[in-house]
Amino acid sequence: MKNLTPEKNILFPEASQEFSNLQCPSCGGDEFKVIPLSGFKGEHFIRIFCNNCGEHLLFQTSFYSSPNKESEKDYDNNNLININFLQKEWEEWVGWKKRHLNSHVSHKTLFSKYSQLCLAFLIFGIVLFFILDRWHLLDPILEFPEARQKHIIDFAEVLLKVQCFPSIMKSKIKTVPIKYTREPTVHKDFIQYGEAGIYWGEEYIKIHRSNFWFFGLPKKTQLLNTLVHELRHRSSPRLGHNIEFYKLVKKDVECVKNYLNELEY
Repeated sequence: MKNLTPEKNILFPEASQEFSNLQCPSCGGDEFKVIPLSGFKGEHFIRIFCNNCGEHLLFQTSFYSSPNKESEKDYDNNNLININFLQKEWEEWVGWKKRHLNSHVSHKTLFSKYSQLCLAFLIFGIVLFFILDRWHLLDPILEFPEARQKHIIDFAEVLLKVQCFPSIMKSKIKTVPIKYTREPTVHKDFIQYGEAGIYWGEEYIKIHRSNFWFFGLPKKTQLLNTLVHELRHRSSPRLGHNIEFYKLVKKDVECVKNYLNELEY
């Protein structure tokens, strides 16, 4: 037996070979460090450390009679019984740790391991999307009116090429100025049509910055709806905002969408 503590062995007094048959249930090593301990009420404990892998066991024991008071055969039998019992107890302890302390980590799926991170990322994405969607209300720094004006004009010129788009609305594109504006919204409900500020008595069509993301990219669907909505107002002012007006706007928007989809393919 190697690396025993110099203290008197509590489990097997006056002996140095008692653990020679013991094996570490984790790595199979047979060299240990044995530390005897005592409790407040005279209890006796032993802590065994495997020198190879560090696996350890703490158990309570009691004094045993020395081989001087019993036959050598009885002593060897008692020694073997105690070692076998200790080996079994240690193996059960290591097996319990593997089942209950380590298995829950190894059996986790990739999603369950990072579920909290995924949830935080989802919440961050939702908040970021809301900020970007409403950034136009905060008067952003990254805004280039000339580039946005050019994009509006280019988009309006695309409408001239759509065959199913009403000719009267095409004529309004050519005759009515379309301008990008940062003016305060007319309505406080943040509807893009109210923000566009297009009314029959005005001299030009105004496209509000809410039709763009703060870093310059357009909100294509919203920009299309805004242009069609206000061009329809100019073409059919008597309709106002009645049911017939919204039916025509829906029809015109679908017409342009189909054309744009065909261009992509």
